[in-house]
Amino acid sequence: MQDSVFNENVDYLYQVQTDLEAVEQLKKELNEYKNQEKNLKKAIVTEEKSIQDEIAQTIRRRKNEIEKTYDDQIDANKSKSRSVRAKRDKAKSKRVDERVSYETAELTEENRQLQVEMRTLFKAHHVPPFCRGSFFYSLFMTKRFLEIITLIVTVLIAYIGVPSIVYILSARVFFKNNSSQMYLCTLVTSLVLFLLTFIYVLIINRIKIKHYNTLLEGRNIKDKIAANKRQMKAIRNKINKDKDDSQYGLDKYDDKLDELEEELDQISREKQDAMTVFENETKQILTNEVNDRRLGKLEQMKVNIEEIEEHMAVLDEDIQNSSLAIANNYGAILGKDFCTSSKVADLISLMEDGTADTVSEAIAAYKGAGR
Repeated sequence: MQDSVFNENVDYLYQVQTDLEAVEQLKKELNEYKNQEKNLKKAIVTEEKSIQDEIAQTIRRRKNEIEKTYDDQIDANKSKSRSVRAKRDKAKSKRVDERVSYETAELTEENRQLQVEMRTLFKAHHVPPFCRGSFFYSLFMTKRFLEIITLIVTVLIAYIGVPSIVYILSARVFFKNNSSQMYLCTLVTSLVLFLLTFIYVLIINRIKIKHYNTLLEGRNIKDKIAANKRQMKAIRNKINKDKDDSQYGLDKYDDKLDELEEELDQISREKQDAMTVFENETKQILTNEVNDRRLGKLEQMKVNIEEIEEHMAVLDEDIQNSSLAIANNYGAILGKDFCTSSKVADLISLMEDGTADTVSEAIAAYKGAGR
């Protein structure tokens, strides 16, 4: 049998080539199916992710829409509450001021009369009007703490600040290029200090000493006014600390605030109920909507995968059977090395060009050529 095969002509090799090409074609088809399977699996993964992303986005968007609807109502409610509370505070402030005015009316009137009395007193004794001011009493009849502070600050300004400014101006402006600059600047500064001291002493001699009793009486009047102001301040503080608002007639504002608070509680409860329904029911409905619309395509892709796998199994089996048949029919005779399309083609070429007449001669020629 083997000898007869080796004596076969080129037709035998044509048959071998045909069988080998058939196996190669089956392998090529198998590879194409494998590529299709690989691409389809990637497409399935992408589609599954896309579906999950759409579900997540749809749920998130719908949830945000529901929350925004209720949050807008809550914000509107809070805005109304702020507006009503502002009106209430304004109304209360007005009524508090009216109450303070009423409870301090006597003290206010007494202070007005005291001021009239002081103006009349100073006018009757020909005391200059500026002597009624707090600044005058701070400088010339110092008594209270604030007046002491005013006096100290005034002295610092008059005997340090003003001389310093005068000296700097003299040195940089008036006597800038004068050879006797320091002397002149010191002289001018000294004159300013002397003038300020002179004015202060002049006021003491011409006004304070001359009208001392009147100024002293004015001091008593100012002390009474200050005492009344402190009492008025105490009354205002007491009224401001009073937590009982019933006397101010703010019921309509309180009723409106209670109504808005109840409305806010209702909106909050409705929002919580809506979110509960969303979590328990709506999320699943949205998920089902997306799945119903898109799972058909995904399932078809999975069916195609199964079909491809079935074709691959059939091809794989055909390749195995064909390869086994080639090994049995040709491999044992030609040898495994010559059971390839390229080498069989070389053998055919040797026989077609007349180099060999039989298969055995073709093999010998092939080996002899050192291929």
